Amino acid sequence: MFGCKKILCIGTTILGLILIGLGVFLLATGFPLSFITIGVIVAGILLLVIGCLGKCLKAPGLLCLLLTLITLFLIITGVLAIALLFALTIGLILIGLGVLTLLLTVICLINTCCCPFNDKPKC
Repeated sequence: MFGCKKILCIGTTILGLILIGLGVFLLATGFPLSFITIGVIVAGILLLVIGCLGKCLKAPGLLCLLLTLITLFLIITGVLAIALLFALTIGLILIGLGVLTLLLTVICLINTCCCPFNDKPKC
């Protein structure tokens, strides 16, 4: 059975893959705001690397901080995409992924505070 922190790592890896896919889609469609496209791809790569290398098990505070920053980035860029470009679909997708990342951040904070730090977490 998976521990609570391993499930968080799997969720982080899946979110990283989704963000990379969205970034590649934005790149292929020629989205006019390039900082959004580059930021989404970089955020996905960071989440994928941290999730796959198992760094999220060794440094949960780093993962929580990274998830918080990505949450803020996704929600702010979603609002900017809607306000500046009237790209309602892309903006709502970015805000939805920001809310999903916020849920992962809350789970990360709960795991950091409540799960024991030994090899066999008991949640």
